[in-house]
Amino acid sequence: MGGNREMMSLKNMVHGTQNNSVAQQLIQSWEHDADTLTFWRASSNFIYLFDRNGVRHFLRFIHEEDNTTQNIQAELDFMQHLIAGGYPTVTPILSRNGNWIETIRTADHGCYYGVVFEQAKGIHLPLDRMTDRQVQEWGKSLASMHILSGSHTSGAAKRGSWLDALSFVSSVMQRHPREAGARRELEQVRKQLSKLPAGAEHMGLIHYDFETDNIFYVEEESRYRAIDFDDAMIHWYAMDIVSAITDLVEQDDDNAQRKIELFLSGYRSIKPLDEQYVQWFPLFQRFSDLYTFARLLRSAQDMDVRSSPEWAIQLRDKLLKVCDRIRERFRPTVELRPIDQSNWYACTQLEVTDEQKNVFPVPTVYWLAESAYCRFTPLAIYTGEQLAGFAVYAIDPDDGSYWIMAYMIDQNFQHRGLGRSGMEELVHYMKEKHDCDKIVLGHRPENERAADLYASLGFVEVNRSEREVVRELRFTK
Repeated sequence: MGGNREMMSLKNMVHGTQNNSVAQQLIQSWEHDADTLTFWRASSNFIYLFDRNGVRHFLRFIHEEDNTTQNIQAELDFMQHLIAGGYPTVTPILSRNGNWIETIRTADHGCYYGVVFEQAKGIHLPLDRMTDRQVQEWGKSLASMHILSGSHTSGAAKRGSWLDALSFVSSVMQRHPREAGARRELEQVRKQLSKLPAGAEHMGLIHYDFETDNIFYVEEESRYRAIDFDDAMIHWYAMDIVSAITDLVEQDDDNAQRKIELFLSGYRSIKPLDEQYVQWFPLFQRFSDLYTFARLLRSAQDMDVRSSPEWAIQLRDKLLKVCDRIRERFRPTVELRPIDQSNWYACTQLEVTDEQKNVFPVPTVYWLAESAYCRFTPLAIYTGEQLAGFAVYAIDPDDGSYWIMAYMIDQNFQHRGLGRSGMEELVHYMKEKHDCDKIVLGHRPENERAADLYASLGFVEVNRSEREVVRELRFTK
């Protein structure tokens, strides 16, 4: 079995790896050679190796909190549909009871669901060992799967869809109310995906994890065998491509880009791929990041650090660091631009909400006028091509310190994280452009939202009066 990017609940992983009792109970339902059952790994599932008549097989099982029998049955149905269509994948094995899935109930930890697969034929090929032809075959293999997916009709057991995945993300976010960036990303991704064409030629049941860990190359057949369909969902076929080439995209060099083109050419030799979908690849990557983020957060939650082994604590820390990296991608990108004849009037139309006018009472047109005559520097804050805010900074002629004189985000762009992103960009801009050792700003004492933002960015209060709180951000040379 191959590697997965996701994790089961760490709480369940800790409990399930304390001994082999669950595996020992489950394996009794399948024919097996005595004393061959061996633990291999635990990530999205528990995986054990065993021999059956001298032939290697895999026992895979999962706790009821981490999957359902309906999901597993739908996965097996899809695999059997592929096998019937001549597509090379691993074969599920019926139990002694004639079942594809066996269930055991433990005395103290609920139910586990087990399945058995034969070992995949072929060898694992890392990206750096793939020839050009093998990269093209990888793309062909995925396209062939998608063609067969188009003729797959779900039985009583159905796999979830991209909408179910986003509903899962939403449920995780309810337990993490401070993840405002992820919630914003969730709404944006859902809205943008909902606008895409959704006909049968565009979407179907996809693998979702068709990376090199989950394919084995059979030299004499010049093709790959796929494994690990437990992330399969109804989604756009282009999502499967994005998931497959994630490692190549992250390498971001000429050789990786050449391999991406080879993969796509192989795919297109079997199944059409409209260039429009290639343009949407970044949107599908955002879906993947969001779904991964929620799954890893869910995996790490509820684990009792005090009673957990050191390996589990280290794994939890590793997962949370991945979440940190993904969280950075949820922050909106902003750009500071000079104000000139092309955008000055639009800047005068920027407004805060009525409730905020007591803490930002001066209209932007005043700041533009003062900047023109007092040598202040006004800047426009953009997100994409949309004007979202306004900032003014100046140099104090007495001591040479740099002051942020005004900063605002238009009422139509608030609650999107732009306030923080814009201020961070402004601080970076001033520091790089002027090599200053400190930046100073002031705000009304009653402006608690501004106080919280500035404090979180490192601005320390140095003076306070009834009308103004003065804060400084110092840089070490």
